[in-house]
Amino acid sequence: MTDQWFSHFWTNPKRVPADLAFGQFSPAHFAALAVLAVVVAAIVWGYCRANPRQRRIIRLVLGLVIIGLELFRQVAFLGYGIYDPSILPLHLCAVAEFAVLVDAIRPNSWAREYCYALGSWGPVCAVLFPDWANQPIFNIYTWQSFLIHACLLGYILMLLVSREFRPSARHLWKVIIIMAVAVAAAVAANHVWGTNFWFLNVGSPGSPLEPIQQFAGAFYIPVVAVLLAIVWVIMYLPWRRRVLGTPPAAAE
Repeated sequence: MTDQWFSHFWTNPKRVPADLAFGQFSPAHFAALAVLAVVVAAIVWGYCRANPRQRRIIRLVLGLVIIGLELFRQVAFLGYGIYDPSILPLHLCAVAEFAVLVDAIRPNSWAREYCYALGSWGPVCAVLFPDWANQPIFNIYTWQSFLIHACLLGYILMLLVSREFRPSARHLWKVIIIMAVAVAAAVAANHVWGTNFWFLNVGSPGSPLEPIQQFAGAFYIPVVAVLLAIVWVIMYLPWRRRVLGTPPAAAE
């Protein structure tokens, strides 16, 4: 069976036998999560030990790696002749990919706040409830998906742990503007191509969005918006000045 797994490392993801799916919360899934935890820890540890010049290089390399992984997927699906609109980088985490690259080139509060407010828990949810769990664990596209989300999480965590960035609720309006533009593009794409960017039409199967949609019905989007507001309160409350002290100078 192991040889069969490895034999599908480069296999077209739409032609993989269903019985080779690694499955959500399977031993293979938990093993992958353990590997990702090590990757994220290594990114944060290395960044915190680096000097300012090395940190600039690490940010840029990580930004380029993330975009490179995304480009690999886009080109590969084109090469296989199986490209469809659902592959377009219009999801929440895809926006975070570009935010990381922008910040890596020129640190700024717009990109960093987005990476914290949406691009921190988004990748965590993606690897916990992967919509690529129908692929073999030893497949290049499986690990492209896992690694890109690990790098996104590692990027914002290294900024937080190194104390180079302190989230501020006063900058949430920037996140909302970015999100409004991205969601508007997603709505248009979903309408034209019948896609499901940002999971606006259907909650991702196997994720918490699925029972939320089943419970909320027609009020799915308003309920998700309220839950997001609650998540933000939880995320930003600990960063209030009186709790964590005076923050370092923030990137503008």
